[in-house]
Amino acid sequence: MRSLLIVLLPTLLLAGCASTTEVTTRFTSEESFPATDRMLLVAHTPEGGVRETWELTCRDIFSSDSLTILLSHQELPLWYEGGKQRILDWAQDTGVDRVLVVELTHLLINAAEPPQPVNQLNAINQPPGSPPPTWEMGIGGDLKQADVPDALRQHGAELINAQGSPIWTGVATTHEANNMVAIAKSQCQALRKTLREQGYL
Repeated sequence: MRSLLIVLLPTLLLAGCASTTEVTTRFTSEESFPATDRMLLVAHTPEGGVRETWELTCRDIFSSDSLTILLSHQELPLWYEGGKQRILDWAQDTGVDRVLVVELTHLLINAAEPPQPVNQLNAINQPPGSPPPTWEMGIGGDLKQADVPDALRQHGAELINAQGSPIWTGVATTHEANNMVAIAKSQCQALRKTLREQGYL
């Protein structure tokens, strides 16, 4: 039994870390781009908290001994004012030749829905002619709403060089719903896998 657990443990750990994001490639450049040792991560969103959380979470996923990850919220906190050109100017000035931009503008994390008040019907207070009240009872007296399936979240992603030339573009479809860190981990694990397979990282 113990030997079976030793054999299965690595598989279970890998399954627990599996990404719930699928990445669909839309474009890959036919040009050859030299290897890079630094890359800027850009969460494209006006929400500062979302931007910071996504970039900090993804830094550890993309970082390696041969690749240093820089974050736009630290390097260019106000890049929105200059738009994409400000990012490219910064990349050229600092010698960073890879910029990964993920579009998170429409990412809204839904707050947990507060419990709905229970309608208590009293036959005495009902208007004349009303049907008799009905009651439903669950274990413990609580009635729970049916689980609503998580909505898919689709976000465009683009890897460009310092001149703004697209190297790779795609769409990340994520099944995580209401946790920004989980969404970021899932997206970046899948994006890293795709970009490595295509030789861009």
